[in-house]
Amino acid sequence: MIVRNGMVAFPGQDEFLVRDIRIEQGRVAEIGTGLAGASSASSSGQEIIDADGHWVLPGGIDPHVHFYDPGYTHKEDFAHGTAFAAQGGITTVIDMPCTSDPPVSDAFNLQAKLSVVSSKALVDYGFFGGTSRECYDAPGYPERLSEMADKVMGVKSYAVSGMEDEWGALDPWRFLGLLKLCASLKLPALLHAEDRAFVDAATAAKLAAGLKGPRDWYEARPEIAEVLSVMSAVRLAEEAGASLHVVHVGTAEAAARIGEAASSGVTGETCPQYLAFDVGDFEQQGATLKIAPPIKGAGNPPELWNLLASGALSFMASDHAPGTEEEKAGSDIWCNSAGISGTGTILPYVFSEGYLAGRLSLSRYLQVMSENAPKRYDFFDRKGSIEVGKDADLVLMDSRADWTVNASDFLSKGKLSPFEGRTFRGRVARTLVRGVTVYEYGKGIRADGGCGRFITPKRAGERS
Repeated sequence: MIVRNGMVAFPGQDEFLVRDIRIEQGRVAEIGTGLAGASSASSSGQEIIDADGHWVLPGGIDPHVHFYDPGYTHKEDFAHGTAFAAQGGITTVIDMPCTSDPPVSDAFNLQAKLSVVSSKALVDYGFFGGTSRECYDAPGYPERLSEMADKVMGVKSYAVSGMEDEWGALDPWRFLGLLKLCASLKLPALLHAEDRAFVDAATAAKLAAGLKGPRDWYEARPEIAEVLSVMSAVRLAEEAGASLHVVHVGTAEAAARIGEAASSGVTGETCPQYLAFDVGDFEQQGATLKIAPPIKGAGNPPELWNLLASGALSFMASDHAPGTEEEKAGSDIWCNSAGISGTGTILPYVFSEGYLAGRLSLSRYLQVMSENAPKRYDFFDRKGSIEVGKDADLVLMDSRADWTVNASDFLSKGKLSPFEGRTFRGRVARTLVRGVTVYEYGKGIRADGGCGRFITPKRAGERS
């Protein structure tokens, strides 16, 4: 295959270059101009994709999704989740450990999950392992974590858990123990950072007063709750000599604290919903915008964009976790499901509102959407940039067409979006995973379930 005459984005470059890309056996074999066979289909049957008028980007990496498979597939599953990812130009996802049954808490459960989802995946995928209070307290836990260490990208835990009865949060003492164990295994430790004492007390007060609107959800988990948890986690990570990553950061001050701790190996991610909306939007949209941590005050989105551009925040993630329409219905915010459908909107949003809107340079866009997550989780040897020898994961964006969000067209099971009706510049025309066209605009999914491969970190010696 040759992708010819596209405007190609290369790492470290702030301008697109018109180039041809030759793909052989699923990898980028050659990059140049006027490659043999690029002017017309060759007699050998070589496929030619004419990318004239298209931006050719490395496939997006979404390093934070909840596909609920197996166990909660009324909300989402790997077939629909990865189809939606491909629809939005995402070629690799990393699935979170706790929103499946069984959770990925040990090697046995990991294999059980893999046996279910491997035949469904349409894009490449990895797993995070997870540690709850129940896991941590069970006999033999260090050995069980060690047994799956070479198969997971990191280990996720919660300072506040939305599933407290099934997947309890870790107090600082247990979290310090987990950090030390992750340090010994050379695994990143991921944290949902909100201060539990603050959140529990504030929530109880709101419930006692009968307050149940969107602003009450925010006021029970405001900026200071995230800041307190981040400050504690950073100090604990320094104590343990561990590599800490804070997920879905929505508070500018917390992001700044993470940036200040970068020399200690601390990183953070944010999500489109924190860049695009504030609590006023939450009050207007209601449960469609209910997430945890919640949408924050109006001063945060512009400052988060600045912190993402400056490098204080390392990369973007969607935190894709759709709820059903029934779970989002009703006027009691405490009873509504938390989470949005986002893996198919993240790349178009960040490309349009980040790069094309001038908030991010092209090179910085490439870092936050494709490069930095695989660098953080140790699979950049295969993924994350358009370079000879790497997997041919490409997304072709039509520069002549815009895209208006209509959630009813999502290939996800989640048919609600806070971005409903918004128009972004550029439209995903084609998504290739290892040289295979998985999605094409106007034709939909063009590959079979199971074409996506399970990937593990380089430290495990895995090669796709």
